Amino acid sequence: MRRKLVTGITITAVILAAVGALVLQQSSTQISPAAVSRSVEDGLPPSASSPRSPATTPPGAVPAPKQGPPSTAVPSPKKTVEPGEADPVEPREADPVAPDAGPGTLPDSKPLAALVTLPLPDTASAVGSIVAGFPTRVIPEAPHSSVGTSSVAAEGSHLQATLAAQTTLTVVEVMDFYRTALAKLGLYDTPAPALDGSTALTFNRGNNTVTISVTAIDGGSRYVVFGAFSAST
Repeated sequence: MRRKLVTGITITAVILAAVGALVLQQSSTQISPAAVSRSVEDGLPPSASSPRSPATTPPGAVPAPKQGPPSTAVPSPKKTVEPGEADPVEPREADPVAPDAGPGTLPDSKPLAALVTLPLPDTASAVGSIVAGFPTRVIPEAPHSSVGTSSVAAEGSHLQATLAAQTTLTVVEVMDFYRTALAKLGLYDTPAPALDGSTALTFNRGNNTVTISVTAIDGGSRYVVFGAFSAST
């Protein structure tokens, strides 16, 4: 009986010793909040056994680069050239086109021929006919005319010519005749001063001038033509 009692006491003591050792081991590994606070203040990391925030980057680790949103650009399709097919030709810009001439632009014309040329005729006059050397190409007679007087006067490269006549044509018909004839030579008319009862026009081309004065008479009209010209060689 005594031996059993001693054995039970011994077993109980061993169990108590083991439990006490286990309690001491757990108490030695537990970290108090005060110890953690002191570690933070001293700049030391908390115990490795404390839970770590998932958002915290470990010391010395390189953070992973941030990735932007995926690109939404769509690559342009590239045409595949089949065997035997010609390569696609890139479109070319059209060559610049010269602007069209405006509505008021006249086309280039050939130079006009000189109205009178050298040598000029000698100064002379005639009654009832056309004097020799008279520039009839520039100052023609109106149709159905009777010449009263005609004359030419030359000095240097300048020539003056005068024609006085009457015709059965009306004033308007005489003006229309000379307007048409002189326009073919590049001479165009503008109104000119005239005596009472007369109508006058002046035709110009450069340094060349022709003046016509027409007066109505019984059975037709009487007219005087005066021209001043600059001769060319």
